[in-house]
Amino acid sequence: MAYPKLIKETKELLEDKKGEDIKIIDVRQRTPFTDYYILATAPNMRAIGAYADALEDFFQERVEDLRQSEGQPESGWVLVDAGEVVVHLFSAAKRQEMNLEDLFK
Repeated sequence: MAYPKLIKETKELLEDKKGEDIKIIDVRQRTPFTDYYILATAPNMRAIGAYADALEDFFQERVEDLRQSEGQPESGWVLVDAGEVVVHLFSAAKRQEMNLEDLFK
């Protein structure tokens, strides 16, 4: 599947930061508030915060509709909402617990 440029660049940023198990989920037919979810696992809480900060900077330069982030790295889950894409950053345990991949199969 060919993804829009913003989605590709977001995935590349996460890969550069050493994000793990990066998944892109097309939710255009399932939710009215975004087009894509991007899920990534971080190796530790500190990395979750660093990824979220990098994404906020990245989106501020590219997206008019940057919404605020939700969550704290210590919780194991941070969400960065950039309108057409919502990025979920997880610890491995929280990702398994939330199981978003199965929710959107």
